Amino acid sequence: MEYHSSLENVDEDGYTQLDFSSHNLTRRSVVSQKGVLSSSCPPNWITHENSCYLFSTSLDSWNGSKRQCSQLSSSLLKIDSSKELEFISRQVSSQPDHSFWIGLSRHQTEGPWLWEDGSMFLPNSFQVRSTATQRESSHNCAWIHVSDIYDQLCGVPSYSICEKKLSV
Repeated sequence: MEYHSSLENVDEDGYTQLDFSSHNLTRRSVVSQKGVLSSSCPPNWITHENSCYLFSTSLDSWNGSKRQCSQLSSSLLKIDSSKELEFISRQVSSQPDHSFWIGLSRHQTEGPWLWEDGSMFLPNSFQVRSTATQRESSHNCAWIHVSDIYDQLCGVPSYSICEKKLSV
């Protein structure tokens, strides 16, 4: 904004005219400290980092849990980092009587573990502990109990953890 005190800005009635045009001003955009998120988590979901998590309160098989998550525009939990595993472990440790399905399964007992999105499970992330008592048992789905991941029969009713990424 410019203001000139000279007589050239005074109109015929003696009032001063103000010039509100901007000269040589640069505009800057303001970005919040937290970054810009275009969406937030739905009610009852927990926010952590760039994801929303829903800890189910109903029992279902692994496939049923996968379907439920899908209906909520999400998928069963995929653990991407040790930080995320720590966060999830803290959440489920408060419910020591419950186990929760995660998005890890395999097609056959000796086959590789795959995440629901088709990506390979990296064993350096965490260990999948065996609950199978017999070799022929097909414990091909994974759940988290307290802070450990176990293989389990896919048809066993359990709770689940759905995850949806926040769009940035």
